[in-house]
Amino acid sequence: MATPAELEEKMMSIVSDLASELISLTPEFMKVIEFEIVSTDDGGADIGLMETHPEVKNVSLSREVYHLCSDYLPLVKRYATGWKRSLFTLKEEEGSWNISINLEYR
Repeated sequence: MATPAELEEKMMSIVSDLASELISLTPEFMKVIEFEIVSTDDGGADIGLMETHPEVKNVSLSREVYHLCSDYLPLVKRYATGWKRSLFTLKEEEGSWNISINLEYR
């Protein structure tokens, strides 16, 4: 069984890969990307880009995004008891991207 530190390290690795993939999928002029993973009643999750920019409607999620979310889901459920939603906000400032994650609980 993984330690909490190992779980956190694995989750942060997935988040980093997910952020990189989302940045590569969105148009260069988008300086803010919001992406959510929401727990569903059947034990799964709904995922998607938040429509904070008109171009988001034209962005297709890659297989890699779905794969990373399927790796993230069991970890967040185990690591964050009562987890309901993760909102990832990526912002580009002066050529570098910063990510923040807001976890919501039941």
